[in-house]
Amino acid sequence: MKFLDKNELTGRENMVMKCVWDHEGDISAVEIQRALKEQFGIDFERSTITTFILHLREKGYLDLYKVGQVYYYKPLVKEEDYVKKQTKKFMNFWFDGSVSALLSAFTGDESEDLNEESIDRIQSMIDDME
Repeated sequence: MKFLDKNELTGRENMVMKCVWDHEGDISAVEIQRALKEQFGIDFERSTITTFILHLREKGYLDLYKVGQVYYYKPLVKEEDYVKKQTKKFMNFWFDGSVSALLSAFTGDESEDLNEESIDRIQSMIDDME
């Protein structure tokens, strides 16, 4: 199983992408800097933000265009696709791909089977998604 690849995001890159995904429309570096401070309490220098953006572009997560003197960035990867991929990697790594083991970890003591109430709650969530 290949767990890490060259396009894997670092923790800080994940934060930058979260700011991009959460922003309505495309986003500038200054807006990313502001969002990082508001959402995560991190005050990076603009040059640091630019470095993160460069890495995210190299990894295929962001594209850019220029309007006047300002560069704007737009995601090339949908947040929901990224979350699904990361969740699957997490499940495969920690739970050998077992959905029931993953759900057991979220609903209580992993040594116990899911009880009927938990199963009903999970089924209700699944039904709501359809």
